[in-house]
Amino acid sequence: MGTAIDRKVYLISSHSVNSSFMGTRDRALKMRNEIEALLRQGQDVEINFSNVAVSQSFADELIGVLLLKNGPDILNKLVFKDCSESVKAAIEFVVADRYDQFVKTKAH
Repeated sequence: MGTAIDRKVYLISSHSVNSSFMGTRDRALKMRNEIEALLRQGQDVEINFSNVAVSQSFADELIGVLLLKNGPDILNKLVFKDCSESVKAAIEFVVADRYDQFVKTKAH
């Protein structure tokens, strides 16, 4: 995993418009596309959740889909920073759920 020096910081709150709540899949999709572009460039990405709350749907679209598309090793290229307890819980649930789905899909 890259050091903080060679890691690209992706600040979720910089995409906030009139609200610190990130709730929609559509909003997460736009951000995921940007994060995927950074990953394709070979960058590790720090996703900073400072001052935002997220829904489980948002976390799933942002992180869960990345895991499904790229496998669990993609998590080695991501760092989650400044997560509240509710953000941590959403991320942990999504990662566990999508990991199980990825494993079941690859087992067949």
